[in-house]
Amino acid sequence: MEPRTTPSPAAPEGTAAAAAPSPRAEAAATPWHAKPTDVVLAALETSPDGLTDAEARRRLAQNGPNELASKPPKTLGAMVREQLGDPMVLILVVAAVLSALLREWAEAGIIFAIVVVNAVIGIVQERKAQSSLEALRSLSAPTARVVRGGAEEILPARDLVLGDVVLLDDGSMVPADLRLLDSASLRAQEASLTGESVPSEKDADAAVAPGAPLGDRSTMAFATSIVTGGRGRGVVTATGMGTEVGQIAGLLEGDEELDTPLKRKLASFGKLLTIVGVAAALAVVAIGLAYGRPFVPLLLLAVSLAISVIPESLPATATIVMALGVQRMARHEALVRRLPAVETLGGATVICTDKTGTLTENRMSVVRVALGPDLDRGAAQEPAAALAAHPALFGDLAFVAALCNDASFAEGEEAPGAAVNGGAEGERGPTEGGRPPAAAADGTAAPDTVIGDPTEGALLVMARDIGVDPAALRASYPRLAERPFDSDRKRMATVHEREGQVVAAVKGALDGLLPRCAFVMDDDGPRPITDDDRAHALEVAARLSDEALRVLAFATRALPAVPGDEEDIERELVLVGLVGMMDPPRPDVRTAVDTCRTAGVRTVMITGDHAATARAIGEELDIYRPGDLVVTGEELEEMDDAALDDAVRRASVFARVSPYHKLRIVRALKHDGEVTAMTGDGVNDAPALKAADIGVAMGITGTDVAKDAADMVLLDDRFTTIVYAVREGRRVHRNIQKVVQFLVADNLAEIVVLLAAVALNWNAPLTAVMILWVNLATATLPALALGVEPASRHIMEHPPLRAGTLLEGRQARRVVFQGLFVAAFALLAFVVGREAGGDAVGRTMVFGVLAFSQVLRAVNQRSDTDPVWDREGGRNPQLVWAVAASTALMLVVLLVPPVREAFGGAAMDAWQWATVLGLAFLSLVQTEAAKAIGRWRARRGQGTAGLQG
Repeated sequence: MEPRTTPSPAAPEGTAAAAAPSPRAEAAATPWHAKPTDVVLAALETSPDGLTDAEARRRLAQNGPNELASKPPKTLGAMVREQLGDPMVLILVVAAVLSALLREWAEAGIIFAIVVVNAVIGIVQERKAQSSLEALRSLSAPTARVVRGGAEEILPARDLVLGDVVLLDDGSMVPADLRLLDSASLRAQEASLTGESVPSEKDADAAVAPGAPLGDRSTMAFATSIVTGGRGRGVVTATGMGTEVGQIAGLLEGDEELDTPLKRKLASFGKLLTIVGVAAALAVVAIGLAYGRPFVPLLLLAVSLAISVIPESLPATATIVMALGVQRMARHEALVRRLPAVETLGGATVICTDKTGTLTENRMSVVRVALGPDLDRGAAQEPAAALAAHPALFGDLAFVAALCNDASFAEGEEAPGAAVNGGAEGERGPTEGGRPPAAAADGTAAPDTVIGDPTEGALLVMARDIGVDPAALRASYPRLAERPFDSDRKRMATVHEREGQVVAAVKGALDGLLPRCAFVMDDDGPRPITDDDRAHALEVAARLSDEALRVLAFATRALPAVPGDEEDIERELVLVGLVGMMDPPRPDVRTAVDTCRTAGVRTVMITGDHAATARAIGEELDIYRPGDLVVTGEELEEMDDAALDDAVRRASVFARVSPYHKLRIVRALKHDGEVTAMTGDGVNDAPALKAADIGVAMGITGTDVAKDAADMVLLDDRFTTIVYAVREGRRVHRNIQKVVQFLVADNLAEIVVLLAAVALNWNAPLTAVMILWVNLATATLPALALGVEPASRHIMEHPPLRAGTLLEGRQARRVVFQGLFVAAFALLAFVVGREAGGDAVGRTMVFGVLAFSQVLRAVNQRSDTDPVWDREGGRNPQLVWAVAASTALMLVVLLVPPVREAFGGAAMDAWQWATVLGLAFLSLVQTEAAKAIGRWRARRGQGTAGLQG
């Protein structure tokens, strides 16, 4: 169970900044977004004319610049200390020092080389330092329009202070957290903070509850958000680390680098081996002294024993296995930034995923259309069906949607379609009861690169997809006047001219537009609207809203002349129809979710969007099922840790959550024993990405902050890539287990051989160089080959591995039995060799049995259950080459006299060679016999079914 330290909830806007003026402390009780503007100005000791230059300089000196704090990087010395502090490394260091003191220079040099290589590998990984804070800084606006002393000026954003008055207009980046003083149709894109794909509407005069979620604080403009429309003026309430994005930076900085499951398992395994090694070395010295043996040879034997405990090639082999997994995943658009993330994916039990841009396409799209006849039936259709049923009416809708619209396609991306234009014979203008002719339904869509509001962009795409060219349409019907959208009217209107006829195109929320309608457009033209028509329209809109769609209504009207600024043109309108829009799910996500469920991996949606929208998307993707919980940020805020622990077990959707909430959810899941993967793309996802066992960022839509906080980046932003990554992670995890079994069995055999020799008062049956050769030269190549073993066909059909150690129980038992059998064969070889030719021959035979049995066991280590001749996962030619190379290396040592003498060996005759090879082969027979017994027991129902190969 993961220990948990819960951070304090995010403070009200601005309260996290360092030193602050005393009036600001007075405002801390009630957050800025809930205070009237006059109270805010008084608390910040400023005015609508801004601060004086002198006061601004004083505050800048007192509070510091408007920038994010940086954490000093870890020094090289600290990294080295961490690497040398590992228990297994300490044993090797002690062994090397003792070998050097005893003038065993070859052994000391080899051991020191091993320590250096492992340390370098670890430091290289560590030096890929986190750059999340630097990415956050890159989001900061370089300049800001500020009012000081009643005069407007442009200043570096870093010079902003509390109480400065900032001006905002279309396209500008908000330089600090602002409490709006006034606003006009102001909208800001806050997706990277809130997760919402639709820009937030801002209103300086709105009444906002103190506990409102971030996305509902319409009186605030937050640092790094982008103004997508309108204008506004606000007073700075927080700068630098006190802003909402600064608090996220604080979470990133304050959250310690968490160990992955692989790191925890390796650490636990290392501690176990350390205990075994120290105990065995002390036992050797104690027993030897009891027999009256000299201390120095005993110390050499103890060093040999300590070396035998450590699988020297394991860290490097595990690193290489994971690196090869990284290469395979990169070919499938999954870029791994931290090696342990590969193995961690294999044990993932929960994937916490953001909605916008991850499960959905991060673009608004028209998915339902209701025209006049559809309203009579109280139903809406998909756009293609509506176009086929009512092509002329759809032309009316496209006419209004494209003209009453401030968005545009990026240059060169207008679709070449049948543009609606004037002058065609038989064509009637909408003011005459007719409409422009509908375009062909098979117009080819160009890429959906839209400049402007995503909702208006979706309307342009809808028009373009039926063959209407918005640019040509606007050229034919130039805009003569307009009534911009505002939150009070909930409407927008534009005025156009066509062959001398002045017409109005109007769009907006149905509840604001319907009372203004006197007619409704039917197939035969406009007719008076009835109460039933109004009821049907409201019924359709309510049904679309229940499906979490954003509903817009469209209307038109003939005007006698171009209206004046004060003339009411939004009356006696002709209702054309309704559209329902949403950020649609990615088409391949549902299959990926189902695959994860089959693999025992639960998918949880965590989003800043509204609960109804999140639930609808969750149901469509089969993430949410009947009986699941939908938890909102407000509900989560009221939960203590115990209540949240219970909720995360049953909830599949979390909505309207803040970055702090996401962090709590991830920590609660980890506290519950889940191995948690978190996907996301926004700044708001970064703390949870870092805190999760594995953070997965989107490569296309993801911010630099999210990418730098993540362990893995999906280069194609496809959720399905996660499925491949999980599969590859399981493959790596299983292969690392095979490597561990392979290496540790021989280490155990070496320990037993040395302890038995001491207990029986024999001379050392192995030298330290022989042990190092077996552990490195003959083991490394087969271990690497096992690391690229193909995955089983059924690897995604069983639950994730939840073992808290590197080896599961049955695997640990198998390693123990293998080690004991090999040790018994090796001791037998020592007895035979010593009787035939003395200790040197006995050592050589032990050396040969250990090395050749290890090489042979690599062949049957491919599976815990399948026989060596039947592997359903596929061929592994690398293993064949590895076995051949290791055998050749061993033959060089045993057959070349100078090399053999350097290892302390002796020549063997034919009978001794046969004995060595026969005993080594028996280890293969023993393992295959154990697997056969296991298969028999499984068939009889007495063993573990569904073994994973």
